Amino acid sequence: MPTGFLRASRRTLLLIAAAGLAALCQPTDASAQAWPSRPVTLVVAYGPGASNDTFTRAIAGILTKRFGQPFVVENRPGAGGFTGTQAVSKAEPDGYTWLEMPSGVASFGSVMEVKFDPVTDLQPVALFARTPTAMLVPATLPVKTVKEFNDYARANPDKMFYGFAGIGTAQHQHAEMYKTATGLKIKGVNYKSSADAQTDLVAGRLQVMFVTIASTLGQIQSGQLRLLAYADSNLPANVPPAPTLKEAGVPDMEKAQTWWSFFAPPKTPQDIVMKMNSAINDALKDPDFAALLARSGATPAPGDPSQLAATLKDEIAGLTAFAKSAGMMK
Repeated sequence: MPTGFLRASRRTLLLIAAAGLAALCQPTDASAQAWPSRPVTLVVAYGPGASNDTFTRAIAGILTKRFGQPFVVENRPGAGGFTGTQAVSKAEPDGYTWLEMPSGVASFGSVMEVKFDPVTDLQPVALFARTPTAMLVPATLPVKTVKEFNDYARANPDKMFYGFAGIGTAQHQHAEMYKTATGLKIKGVNYKSSADAQTDLVAGRLQVMFVTIASTLGQIQSGQLRLLAYADSNLPANVPPAPTLKEAGVPDMEKAQTWWSFFAPPKTPQDIVMKMNSAINDALKDPDFAALLARSGATPAPGDPSQLAATLKDEIAGLTAFAKSAGMMK
C-alpha cells in the first residue's frame, strides 16, 4: 500500500478524533433540547384528594398536551410533605422528576427537626397559585362567630382539638399562631393527610382547623363545615363571605397564607427549568384551569423562578421568627 495513503489515512483519523473530542467539549445542552423525550413525573408530597393534588393533576393534563409526553402524578405523602420533598431533592436532575409543594416547604429545617434547607436542596421553578387560610369548624359545633368560638374554647378547654397534616405544615403553624394570638389552649392532632383530618373535622372529632379555602370549599357549600373567618382580605372572587380574623378581634394573623409551587432537584439544567416555568405560567391562562382555581378559592400567581426563590426566603424568615417566639423551634 502506498506510504502517502497511510499518512493520509492517519491524518484523516486524527482529524475525525479531534472533531469528536471538540464536539464533546462544546457547551451545548442536548438533553434540554430533547426534553421531554419520555414520561415525566410530578411528585405531590401529600395524599390524593387535597387541593394541591387536584391542581397538579389538572396541570399534568395541560403539560401532556403541550409536550406530547405523559406527565404522571405520583403521590408520596408522609412527614408533613417531607418524604416526597426529600425524594425529589435526591432525584436525578434530568428534568424528569418535579415536586409540587405548598408553602409548608418553608418549615423544613426551621420548625421540623430535619437536616434540610429548601433554599439549597431544591431548585425553584414556579409559584402558580395563592389562597388565604380559612378558620373552619364542624357544622355541629354550637358557634357561629369567632368570638363565640373563643368563648366556647375557654369554657371547654378539655374538649378542644385542632387537626393538621404534619409537624411544621401551614395548618400546624397557623393554628399555633391563633393560639398565641388568643391565649387559647387547643390540643393539636397530627394526621397523615389533610383529607384524614378534614374527615374528623366534619365528624366533629376535631373542633377547628386552619386550612385553605381551596381544599374545603365543597364541604362549606354542602353545610358540613362552617366558615368563621379568613386570615386576611386578599380574597379570590366567588368565595363564601366571612370577616377577617383582624375584623373578628384576632390580630397578627395576616401572614397565614398558603401558596402552591413547583420545584426541581438541584442542578437541573436551567434551559429545562425555564421550559417548565413557561409551560406552568401558560397553564394558568387555560380557561378550564383558571375556572378550577376560581372554584377552589385560589388566585393565579405567575412568575419566574427568582420570584419563587424570594417568596420562599421571606416565608422561611417569617416562620423562623414566629417559631422562636412561640417556642416551636427545635
